[in-house]
Amino acid sequence: MTDLSPLSAISPLDGRYRARVAALAPIVSEFGLMRQRVMVEVEWFLRLAQTPSKLNLGPLEREERHACEAIWRQFSMADAERIRELERATNHDVKAVEYFVKERIAAIDGLSPHVEFVHFACTSEDINNLAYATLLQRAREEVLAPAMRGLIDAIAALAAATAEVPMLARTHGQAASPTTAGKELAVFAARLRRHLAGFEAVSVMGKANGASGNYNAHVAACPDIDWPRFAQEFVEGLGLEHNPRTTQIEPRDYMAEYFDALARFNQTLLGFDQDMWGYVALGYFKQRLAEGETGSSTMPHKVNPIDFENSEGNLGVANALLGHLARKLAVSRWQRDLSDSTALRNVGVALGHSLVAWRSASAGVAKLELHRERLAQDLEGSWEVLTEAVQTVLRAAGVAEPYETLKRLTRGRRLDAGAFAELLEALHLPPEARAALADLTPARYTGLAAELASGVADDAQGAVRIAEVPWESHSRRLMAVRRAAFIEEQGVPEALELDGRDADAMHFIATDATGEPLGTARLLPDSQIGRVAVVADARRRGIGQRLVARAVATARQRGDAGVWLNAQTDALGLYERAGFLAVGETFQEAGIQHQRMEMSFD
Repeated sequence: MTDLSPLSAISPLDGRYRARVAALAPIVSEFGLMRQRVMVEVEWFLRLAQTPSKLNLGPLEREERHACEAIWRQFSMADAERIRELERATNHDVKAVEYFVKERIAAIDGLSPHVEFVHFACTSEDINNLAYATLLQRAREEVLAPAMRGLIDAIAALAAATAEVPMLARTHGQAASPTTAGKELAVFAARLRRHLAGFEAVSVMGKANGASGNYNAHVAACPDIDWPRFAQEFVEGLGLEHNPRTTQIEPRDYMAEYFDALARFNQTLLGFDQDMWGYVALGYFKQRLAEGETGSSTMPHKVNPIDFENSEGNLGVANALLGHLARKLAVSRWQRDLSDSTALRNVGVALGHSLVAWRSASAGVAKLELHRERLAQDLEGSWEVLTEAVQTVLRAAGVAEPYETLKRLTRGRRLDAGAFAELLEALHLPPEARAALADLTPARYTGLAAELASGVADDAQGAVRIAEVPWESHSRRLMAVRRAAFIEEQGVPEALELDGRDADAMHFIATDATGEPLGTARLLPDSQIGRVAVVADARRRGIGQRLVARAVATARQRGDAGVWLNAQTDALGLYERAGFLAVGETFQEAGIQHQRMEMSFD
C-alpha cells in the first residue's frame, strides 16, 4: 500500500475527509509550503536587485523580473518533486529550495552570474517564517474566513427566519421562561461573528534579519544599505506586519493569537453543536431526510444528528492541536531550537480538522427544520413558567411576598391553562395586575426575544443589514444596485434585466449603516434565486453569500423542495460554498457564460 488513496491514508484529512479540505490542501500541504518558500526566495532576490547599493547585482529588465516571478507563480508538482529530489542530497528542506531557485534563475538569460544573491545573508528562518506567515495569511483569506462566515450566515439566516417562533427555554435542563428559536440561534451567530472578527484582526508578522536577528552578515557584506528599513519594506511588501526585534526566529506570538482565536471560535461552535443535538433530541428541530442515508445499522427508523456529532469530534481534535501549537510555538530555547519545526508541520492538520468541523456543522444547519407542533406542545404543557410573570407583576403592584406565595403554590407542580386560571383566581390581584396577566400564555411570554433575534443578520460592526423588502416600495433602491452591477458594468440590456417577474418575487436588500443599498437578491415562486448583485465598492465582504443564505433560508421556511439559479461562471465558487451543485452544460445569457446550479432540501 505505497500509493496514497482515501483507503490507504493514515490521516482522515487525506482520506475520508479529503473533499472537505480540498480548498485548503494547495495552501497548507508540503507543496503549499514549498511554493511559499520559493516565493520568498525569489522576491528577496528581486528586492535586492532593485535596491541601489554596492552589490554586484544591477536592476533587472522587465522580462527578467517576470521570468523570475514565474518561478513561484507557476510552481508545479514537478517543481515540488525536484525540490524533494534535492532534499534527499542536502537533508535540509530550505537548502533544497535555495538550490532549486538557483537552478531556475540560472536558466534565465543573463542571470546565471547573479545566482549567489539567492538566499543572500539569509538564515533558513528568514525564509521559513515568511513562508509560514504568508501561508497562514492565504489560508485565512482564501479558505478559513469565508468558511467561517458562511457558517455564521447560515445560522443567522435560520435565526432571522425563526425569530418569532416561540420555544420553551431550558435552564438546568428544566422548563424555563420561553424564548424564541431564532433568538437562541442568534446568540450563537453573534458570538461566532465576534470570534471571527477577532481572528481576522490578528496581525500576521514576519522578519528578515539574519541568523541572530541583528543583520550581522548583511552589514558585513554591504554596510551602505539601511537593512532595518530594507527588511521592513520587504516584509510589508509581502502583506505582513514587520517585527523588528527577534532572535533567529520570529517569536510567533502572533501564531499563538491566531490559533487561540480559532480555538475560541471552535469552542463556541462546540456549544452550538451540543445545543442543536439536544434540540433534535427534544424534537424541537427535525432533520430533512437524505435519500439513501442510513441512521442505524439495526434501527431503520433513526435519523441521527450525525453532522453535529462529526463537527463536535473534529472540533476536539482541532482544539487539542491548536492549543499545543499556541503554547509550543511561542517558546524557544535561547536564540533558536528545532523543536518547533515538526510542530509547525501540523498547522495544516489543525486547520483541516477545523474546516471539516465547520463544513459538518453547516451541513447540519442545512438539514434543520423547526417542528412547530412539538414546540407548541411543550409550551402548552408548561404553564408553570408563567409564575415568573405573575410574581413579578405582583412585585410591581406592591403586593407583599409574591415570590414566596407563588413558590408555595406551584413549586414542583405542572400547570395547564385551567390550573393557571384557577391560580390567578385564588390570588388577590389588583385590577391592573389581573388585566396584565389575563391574556398571557406560554407562547406569548417571550419578552423581546423576536426583536433580539431580528438584527442578527448584521455584520460584526453592524455595518451591513440584510432585509426582505416589497418590490412596490423598494424597486428604486433595488434597481439602483442591479443597474450598476448588470446594466452599466456588464452591459446587460435593460429589457432583459427587467423581465417582468419582479412583482411576483420576494426581494432581499443589503444596506449599510446609513441605509445605502449595497446588494440585492430575489426569490421567485418557482424557487429560482436570481439578481444577486453587489455594488463594486462593497465586494469581497461576504455580502453576496449572506444574500444567498437569506434567500435559501426563506425558501426552506416556506416549504420549497429546493432552490436553483443560473450562475455566472466566474461566481461559481460563491454558490458552491453555499452548497449548490452544478447541473448540465454551460450556456450564454446576455453574452455572459452561465451554469445552472441546484440545491435540494430533501
